[in-house]
Amino acid sequence: MAQQTLVYKGYHGSITVNNEDYSLSGRVLFIDEDLPYSGATFAELEENFRQAVQSHRSQCLARGETPPFTD
Repeated sequence: MAQQTLVYKGYHGSITVNNEDYSLSGRVLFIDEDLPYSGATFAELEENFRQAVQSHRSQCLARGETPPFTD
């Protein structure tokens, strides 16, 4: 069975396959910001998801906010 979401540090991300060109994309779920990511392969998609999560966590901390999810 294919994995339906990505999970990293408590964050969840969607996985969308474009049936026309077989590209992969997704969005970080359950947060107020719109954080998209994409990749040509599943490994690239997962890495870009992790980078989006890390960026979001860093931005929260820079604003003095606690990230919504913890490790």
